[in-house]
Amino acid sequence: GLKGATFSLEALKVIWIGKVVMKALGFVPGASVNTGGITRTAKGVSGSMIRRPNGRCSVVAKVFTNPWSVSSAELGSQLFALSLFPYLAFLRSIGREETDCPPLAVRGFQFLLVFVAATIPAGIYAKVAYNDILANVDWLHGGAESFLTITNLIILLGFKDNIDGSNKKESRNLLAKSALGASLLAWAALVFLGSPITPAHAQPGNALSVLTWIIHVSSLIEWLVVMDIIWDRAQLTGNEKWKGLTWGMIPLHTSGLLACTFHLFFNAPVLDPLVTMQAALTCIGNTTMWYAARRIPDGRANEETRKAVSSRDNDETGIRPIENSGSSATEDLIKVGVVSVVASLFLHYGTLFFDFPFEPTLPLAMAFVFVPTAANVSKWVLRSRSS
Repeated sequence: GLKGATFSLEALKVIWIGKVVMKALGFVPGASVNTGGITRTAKGVSGSMIRRPNGRCSVVAKVFTNPWSVSSAELGSQLFALSLFPYLAFLRSIGREETDCPPLAVRGFQFLLVFVAATIPAGIYAKVAYNDILANVDWLHGGAESFLTITNLIILLGFKDNIDGSNKKESRNLLAKSALGASLLAWAALVFLGSPITPAHAQPGNALSVLTWIIHVSSLIEWLVVMDIIWDRAQLTGNEKWKGLTWGMIPLHTSGLLACTFHLFFNAPVLDPLVTMQAALTCIGNTTMWYAARRIPDGRANEETRKAVSSRDNDETGIRPIENSGSSATEDLIKVGVVSVVASLFLHYGTLFFDFPFEPTLPLAMAFVFVPTAANVSKWVLRSRSS
């Protein structure tokens, strides 16, 4: 219609302006020039570009670095960029009033765009300043990935924000026990690091720091917790379509496992196919989440559940409080934190005592990904049969 035609005209205008600017800077897309026997090309987000031999703006070529590339897998870079479109469609569906998703959870899903926006300049800077992929520059990598952890945290709290706080006493007790456990864990780690035991391998220069590992591991665990909360939401509200969103989230969890496995083997180039698979599953996961979110309004809660929910509705904003049938948000966060720290300490230090991270093979790496994925799928199959 008219909107589509207007959008097409605007797109053509942007492309035309881009070509004019590139021409003014001395770039010609899709060609190569031999200068002094050396063919010089500059890869960018728009494909192969070359510098005209007029000597102008040699530094500008670095600006056209592919920000989506986290490895040498160019197909993966394109798929990562493509995955943004189904995610935008998902945001539109999950944010609809009839979907009845908690507002804070919607904000959390939207916050993922901040993670995407942070990754682009971080990826460019890693290549321009360090001549390396983002995954090999720990402080940039961890900083960018932290926005993903924050995203999952907001989503988790969003789905928990309308659950009553009847377990405050238990949460305080768990907090005290966890603080004691964390202190003992820190003491044990110091003793271990100061012991005369020598690892079999030295820490590679591109190894993830403990903090960056915590960011990665916590993101994976938070996502699992959110999947569980959403499944319970289906049972508590009577809208079984919410379970579809849990199923739709599985490919994205596997995508995260692929990223962590790539880092476990110190981003070995032989495992670049993992990055392509990660990007593909990101596209698939964003699409399955969009499809599941579209179906949520079609779910029909039974009349008894509707009345029970309505009787508990004391929120003037219309957010429906759900009875707490599981752990509190505090308990979930403490568990995520403790498990993330323990796992990250092992991944950073413990793996140095083994040979397998330094002898990467694709079949071994795939086992680290699909064994946990199979366990995850089995969990939801069993819960589906029991409900």
